[in-house]
Amino acid sequence: MNDKSNVGRRILMRSGTPRRLRPGSMANLGIGHVGLMVTDLERSVRFYRNILGLRGRASGQRAAYVPSGADLLVLHGKGYGISDFHFGFRVDSPFKVDKWRAWLRSKNIRIYQDMTDEKYRSIKIRDPDGYWIEIAYDGREIVTQRSRPSRKPTAR
Repeated sequence: MNDKSNVGRRILMRSGTPRRLRPGSMANLGIGHVGLMVTDLERSVRFYRNILGLRGRASGQRAAYVPSGADLLVLHGKGYGISDFHFGFRVDSPFKVDKWRAWLRSKNIRIYQDMTDEKYRSIKIRDPDGYWIEIAYDGREIVTQRSRPSRKPTAR
């Protein structure tokens, strides 16, 4: 071990502040959902179901969840939620949301919403341009790679 690394270690230990590491990358699991504020939840669910052929389910009067492949469109009823538009990154456990929350706070990033439900855990932040970003665990199975149909060789 050289003197340079020893000096760094002493400074880190002397400061008494543990260095917090980022809890991974959002590059691996992708964007899990896009959230839109709608004026009439039932009308919007009917549109996405009847016009676009997507299957949606309302969760009371507050939100509807409309899956499309591995992605999810979340429709928020008027007066529910904190933005007209946001997107959310998925993580694989509620604990991972908590790790992100701690890391973001250590970087002085403001947490605007911190939510825990029975099967849902999320936090919301803003990027430098003001876009809402959610980091969420929603209990759905994590798919790390999009499935592609296998191509069988054809006989010639």
